[in-house]
Amino acid sequence: MSRRISAAIAVVFLLALAGCGGVAFDDHARTTDPSATDPTSNATAVPNEALADAEFPEGFSRSEIEIATARRQSIAFLRTEPVSGVALERFRPGAYADYQYEASATRARFRLDVHNGYADVSQSDVYVESNVRHSRSGRNGQAAFEATNGSVDETRFRAADSMWAVVSRILTIGEFRAVRVTENAGERRIRYAITDVAVRNATDVRGYLTVGEDGVVREAQLLYDQGGEPKRFQYSVTSRSASGVAPPAWLPAARANSRFEPGSEANGGSTVDATNDSR
Repeated sequence: MSRRISAAIAVVFLLALAGCGGVAFDDHARTTDPSATDPTSNATAVPNEALADAEFPEGFSRSEIEIATARRQSIAFLRTEPVSGVALERFRPGAYADYQYEASATRARFRLDVHNGYADVSQSDVYVESNVRHSRSGRNGQAAFEATNGSVDETRFRAADSMWAVVSRILTIGEFRAVRVTENAGERRIRYAITDVAVRNATDVRGYLTVGEDGVVREAQLLYDQGGEPKRFQYSVTSRSASGVAPPAWLPAARANSRFEPGSEANGGSTVDATNDSR
């Protein structure tokens, strides 16, 4: 299957997703402007290192990015290392999907907020520790809590796949070329710039991608207009302290409203409707 056919399929998928319900995120990410200052702008070019002589990680070259290899290396990082990450997608005016992910060896939190651009807003906020999966779900202003058996590893597995899906769409639609080697906080990275998109009648195309020496995609962004509508996709992930993930503000309410007893296989959890929109 050609690259452009694959891209067309991806675009159809995005339009379908925009009409679906989904799961939640902070208001902060919802208002993030992907056209704001490039987060790699503080990185400095590595002196005396020609890009032609740069050593590329597995799956990357000056003009090609092997998506399967990039996925394997980035997914492993998302599933095993202490990380913080955000991602967003803007399909059409008013339609969005916002993601936020935090994880350590003993705790994990994943939030996703989806709006179809009309009236439906779906939210999900999951926090896991001590083999208990606490969740706060919301739909059109109504909230509910639930507690079930759940592991950090399982939550990280699912969150990593969801986060990577945003990068996958960027790499499928966009074409990139390495432009320079940078150093950011002591880490050497390779910077790619967008050269084209496999989207008909796309205008005002902008974007970039940065990858570390380990082959992990750290940042990716793609912006373009189509038919007068802006399309925006953004992803960023960083290493975090191994000290842990802060519990969400709604956790006490979830515990108070849930009758779940950790370790009880017979109790699948309890759900309590609530109008409290505590984050």
